[in-house]
Formats: sequence, structure tokens, C-alpha cells
Amino acid sequence: MSSFERVLDFTDSLVYTQTQEHLNDLQRVILKECWENSKKTYDNIATEYDYSANYIKQGVGPKLWRLLSQATGEKVTKSNFHSVLERQLSKENLQATKNRFSQQNKVKKDNFPANSKAKNEQQEFPALELPIDNVPLNSPFYIERIPHEAKCYAEIVRPGAFIRIKAPRQMGKSSLMYRILHLAQQQGDRTALIHFQQAETSVLSDLERFLRWFCANLAQQLNISSSLEEYWDEVLGAKMSCTAYLQEYILEKIDSHLVIALEEVNEIIEHPQVAREFLTLLRFWHEKTKTDLLWRKLKLIMVHSTEIYIPLNINQSPLNVGLRIELEPFDRQQIVELAQRHQLALSSQELTQLITLVGGFPYLTRKALYHLAEANLTLNELLETAPTDAGIYSNHLQRHLRNIESHLELVEALILVLKSSQPIKIEQVIGFKLHSMGLIKYCGNKVSISCGLYQAYFGDRLINS
Repeated sequence: MSSFERVLDFTDSLVYTQTQEHLNDLQRVILKECWENSKKTYDNIATEYDYSANYIKQGVGPKLWRLLSQATGEKVTKSNFHSVLERQLSKENLQATKNRFSQQNKVKKDNFPANSKAKNEQQEFPALELPIDNVPLNSPFYIERIPHEAKCYAEIVRPGAFIRIKAPRQMGKSSLMYRILHLAQQQGDRTALIHFQQAETSVLSDLERFLRWFCANLAQQLNISSSLEEYWDEVLGAKMSCTAYLQEYILEKIDSHLVIALEEVNEIIEHPQVAREFLTLLRFWHEKTKTDLLWRKLKLIMVHSTEIYIPLNINQSPLNVGLRIELEPFDRQQIVELAQRHQLALSSQELTQLITLVGGFPYLTRKALYHLAEANLTLNELLETAPTDAGIYSNHLQRHLRNIESHLELVEALILVLKSSQPIKIEQVIGFKLHSMGLIKYCGNKVSISCGLYQAYFGDRLINS
């Protein structure tokens, strides 16, 4: 709990979810004084804010505590408000996780019992899933990203929420994003997913076309006609027209919160002028959620694979506000759990060999475990063939090779990293690009190759060829 503002947003969200009423200004004043233990009486508050004392004592106060009691399921009074909210806040992350993963916990309990059954009794296990893109919502092979997941679930229930998820490709960003959107839908929010890889280059390189594409895409997903011409004004310009469209045509007309997820935002980085204007626009919209009740209906999720290296004014950048999430590779325990879900019992040595190969990358790990569970190959066969064009990662590795070979500066930098036995420094923007592909990892300001698979494959093709 970082500030009273967060507590107030949390309280307002609780009340609205249960009663469909938002807290009014006077109720917020009373809560602030109670939270900060100011010792002010209703008479003091009435005098300070020019209200009748009886109006607060007999009307506003009792209704406020009634609303909070209904929202929290506990008897709330002026004296115990602080302790009740403390309990509610501490339970929020755990409760969100329980709600989202109750089915998966059931699968795990049913399929991996503590006491083994009789040998002749058949056990049911989940069908194996070949990992391709994001992990399905109901998948028993999804591994919770602790503590990031619970933080995201607690954040998305707040009016005006802003979540920024960053990690290399195929690290699980989309799988987490879809689960956040699903939770938002369950609580009644409208959602829209804007995927920038779907935009043509001609759209991404022109601000006017880009913002019109953004608005039309949003309208289509909300199942309403675009009506762009009614709100677009050449004199006001594209950014003000887009903002007016979002405010007057979208937010004013929907009767719920709206979550807009922006996936692969890094696609626009190659178009610096458009990227700069759009990112500052996102910050402007988020700032409006702090002062405008209508804009508090807007929640944003921004997903990107690389650092945003477009120079931005610190007061206009969306990169220093909201909840920042940076996903890491799976740790050893998470890989053990995932192996168990694949009905695999790896020895400590085998586990170490697998981790050295794939570095804990979720996609690489899941693909290895899938093929081992399918008995398509042994672990020794996997280790031997993985960094070759005949292995299970051939398409993945060849795609990376094509991408870096089309940029000489990436090839040169990656060769330096491959040749070094210690982390080294490379040019910053090149480092961001290689990191977004998952090929390198940061060790402070220095970098090294991210896993044994990439060391063997790219070392053979870029150094030994």
C-alpha cells in the first residue's frame, strides 16, 4: 500500500462492484480523515467543508459505512475502517489468484495426488498440449508468474489502471495479458486488444492514418460503427481528434469500464515520430483518469518486447507511471512443477542439463517437456539435436537467424557476445534489439548469451561457418 490514493481507488472499486455506486466527494473526505487518523469529528469536517453537521452525522456518514459493510462483507464503522481495509488489501492478491486458478488447482490436485493410488488403478492426466503461441486460459500447463500475476489482478480492478508488461518474445507476456483481460471481463469490463503487428507499415509510419486505424479498430472490437468523420477535425489535429473520439464516442456511451490492451507496442518504435506522439498521448489519457470521472473508466495494458528507446520528456512518458511488470525465465521450481504436469520425473542432473539448454525460457521449456512426455526422444537425444536444423527448435532458430542476418550490426554484436566467456558491453540500442529476441540477457550494463541452445546454434553458424 503506497498511498491513500491507492486505498481510495481500491475502496471505490469495492463499493462500485457491489453497489454500482461510486463514492462522492464528501465520502472521500471522510475516508481520508479516517485513514490518516486525523481525529477530526463529524462536526470538524462539517465546519471545514461548509456542510451541516447533522447532514454528515445522519446522512452521509451512516450511508458510507453501510456501503462499505455491503462491499467488504464486514461491519464497518468510522473506528474500524482502517483495520478492515488493511485486511481487504492484504487478501486482494491472494483472492484474485484463487479465483483465476481454482480450476487449474483442481487439475493439479486430481492429477498429482499426494498418496499414490494402487498400481492397477488408472489415473487420469491432462492431455498434452503442443506449445505454439500463448497458453490457453483453461490449460493445466500454465505456470503462474509469481508475484507478478497477483499484482496485475489487484491493479486491473482499479479505475484508471495502467499495467506495462515487458519481456523478450515468447516469455509469456501474451499469456499473462489474456488472463488479465479475462479477469476484467469477469468483473464486467469491456475489453479491446489492439495488436500493432496487424497494422501495415504505411499505417505505422503516418500519425494521422495510425490514429484513425486505432479508433476504427477499437470501434470494431466494441461492435459499434466507427463514425470517424463525425469526430475528426483537421484543424484540431489527429491527437485531439482521437482523444475526443475516445471520450465522446466511446467512454460516454459505454456503461462500464473499458480495458484497452496494446500488444507488441515495440512495432511502432521503428517509426520514431509516430511512436513519440502516440506514447505521449497514452500518458495524457492516463493523467486524465486521475482528475476526470469519465476517464477513470479507461484502463490500459501495454505489452512490449524491448526497451522503449525513443527519447521522451519525463513528464510526457508513459514509462514511469502505472504498474511495471518485467517477466523473467522460469526458475528451477517452476520447471519442476511443469515437468510434473507433463508426468515427467527428472533427476537433479537432468533438470540442470535442461535448464542449461533452454535457460528457463517458457516456450523453449514447454516444447522440450512436451516432446519428452510424448516419448518422441530421450533427454540425451534432445540435448544432442536441439541446436541443429534437425532438432525440435529448428523453425524457431532459423527464424531468429534470418532476422539477425538481415541486420549486419546485430550479427557483429552477437558474434562478440558468443566469443566472450564473460559478460560484455555492446551498443545500447543493439542490445535492446537482441534482448527483445531473447538471444541475450543483461548482467547489469553488460550482456551475455541467454542460454546454451543459442550459444551452440549461433556459435556454429556465425563463428564456425
